Amino acid sequence: FDRRRPRPHPFGAIAFVLRSQKRTASRLKLKRILLYALRTLVFLCVPLAIAQPSCAQDATAAGTTRGPAATAIVIDGSLSMRLRDDGRPIYEDAIREARGAISELLPEESATLVRCGTGEAPPQAPSFDRSRLLSQLDELEEAGFGHADLNRCLELAARALDESPLAGRRLVLISDLAAHGFRLEAPPPTSKDAQGAEVKPEVVLRPVGPKEQPGNAAVVALSIEPAPQSGPGAFQLTATVKNASAQALGDAELSLRVGDTTLAKAFLDVPAGGTVRKSLTHRFEQQGAIAGSMVLAADALPEDDVRAFVLQVPEPVSVLVVNGAPAAQRFRDETFFLEPALTAPGTPVRSTFRDVAAGFQEDLAKFDVIYLVNVPAPNPEDAAKLRAFVEGGGGLFVSMGDAVVPEAYNASLGDLLPRRLRDVRTAAAREDSDAEARAGRITELQREHPLLRPFSGEAAEGLEDARFFRYMLFEGASQDGGGEVLAALQDGAPVLIVGAYGKGRVALFSSTVDRDWADLAIRTAFLPLVQRTAAFLGGGLDERERLDVRVGQPLTLTPPQGVRIGSVEGPMKEVPLRTLEGGSVEVGPIRTPGTYSVKDLEGQGVPSLAFAASLGSEESDLTRVPREALQAWFGEETVTTAGESGEGREVPVWTWLLVIAALAFLGEGLLLRR
Repeated sequence: FDRRRPRPHPFGAIAFVLRSQKRTASRLKLKRILLYALRTLVFLCVPLAIAQPSCAQDATAAGTTRGPAATAIVIDGSLSMRLRDDGRPIYEDAIREARGAISELLPEESATLVRCGTGEAPPQAPSFDRSRLLSQLDELEEAGFGHADLNRCLELAARALDESPLAGRRLVLISDLAAHGFRLEAPPPTSKDAQGAEVKPEVVLRPVGPKEQPGNAAVVALSIEPAPQSGPGAFQLTATVKNASAQALGDAELSLRVGDTTLAKAFLDVPAGGTVRKSLTHRFEQQGAIAGSMVLAADALPEDDVRAFVLQVPEPVSVLVVNGAPAAQRFRDETFFLEPALTAPGTPVRSTFRDVAAGFQEDLAKFDVIYLVNVPAPNPEDAAKLRAFVEGGGGLFVSMGDAVVPEAYNASLGDLLPRRLRDVRTAAAREDSDAEARAGRITELQREHPLLRPFSGEAAEGLEDARFFRYMLFEGASQDGGGEVLAALQDGAPVLIVGAYGKGRVALFSSTVDRDWADLAIRTAFLPLVQRTAAFLGGGLDERERLDVRVGQPLTLTPPQGVRIGSVEGPMKEVPLRTLEGGSVEVGPIRTPGTYSVKDLEGQGVPSLAFAASLGSEESDLTRVPREALQAWFGEETVTTAGESGEGREVPVWTWLLVIAALAFLGEGLLLRR
């Protein structure tokens, strides 16, 4: 308290220094503030830019121009939504679009969610519970493999809005807008207001997918048929490849695979918008069920580049050949040409040769097919054995010769043969000089029949060049058809007739299998004809892919006697089963393509019931419906568009943040230099 207070005494030099320091400190303070601001801006912009934020440019995507409205958000969940854009399915964009549409709803607006696919549950009534809608989105799995009928889904969504008390009605469609999902010739969806009057709902289109029209190629069909000419267990697999893009497909690899092993491959060119069929032949060493696939080089929609199949490779056909005219001189024997044809390397046939006496003493149940070559008419006991054999599913081949008497055959086996025998016609004697010209020639071939399918083009010359000097004539066709004529001569006389008896098949050949009546035995077509005839009569040429189901459809399985189906395993997580009358089981509907195996109640596999599920071809064409056509269909006054996916709705902010950070660095450098 007693301290004396100092009295300032002005000093000119010190006053000048103090005034100068005050002015300098003010400038330094401003510089420090600017540096602090610039450095803070840099530290904020860089991590924010790493997060890649964006802002929504189109705030009217859910549409609020008409006031509060009950909204149904329809998400396309079809196969085409699995299209890859920048390496990821566009279905992920659809889910993000649905979240955006939910977030843009007004608080007083109710909404429901509809996924459009195959076998989807009907939509629920609109709700104000946003968390429930978001949880439903979280539960939605990846896009399905089936076809989406958007007309039906939009109609169901519009009907679900009928239960809302709100005056407005709105449909939000999130889709790639592929043309296969719409039927613009049908009326557009309508809803009912609170008074029950029909109204057109407001429609908001939120398209997803690449900006440019996507192209796509797919394996749209697969046929499989046996190829016994390539050996036992050989099959020809023919894939149909469709190119639905505007550019030609060149040198595309098509491969046949079993598991991870490529068995065969080919390269094909498919014109823009065109279709090409390509065949691959392979001999399978293993018998039983073979699961494999035909695979096309992958594109942006790889799911339809794979066509799965299950192939049942049969056991070799067991044939009993009954020789009706054996001879001591080998070249005069009736089976001189037939035996090497049936026992050639790679043949699908296991042959047993017997004379007439020993042949009918065999246990016929051990064989699949019986050849009667120039055999006299069997006695009643042997004829009964043959009837029982064929009726139980066996095959019978009957060729003619001098030992075949028409009247005796008709009396013994007339009811078993496709046509009754009449008499023998001699077209020319071999010793005649003009015998070649007068002999009968095959001019009619049913090339579409499985037995003769390989005999087309040059391959048919071996049949058409054969000469028939003598041949059996048959009675006319009966009311039940009298069998099917697969080959006939120029005078209309049948050469080869096949027919059914009970569960089995019978083939009639009007000439001999040696050179006595014809020279077919020395033609190139003889060996494949004999082998394919044995395979056909034994069921080896039957289509083996019958257990094939389209995705979205059920399949009925009939188990063998004494077997009960316990489970079905495959790419689908849980395959529903429903037991039908008679022991059959309905499987599915199947939702996932691929191969499926069947097990009995004890967990043992049932290979004969294995099957494949394949995709439909309509989803492979990704052509978009024109936006103008959709607007005209819905009604131009009701349609708004949220913009293209990845363009217009979202504006990237992170790029500007990087620019600001760079400018801040530059400004800091300039301040430090000064």
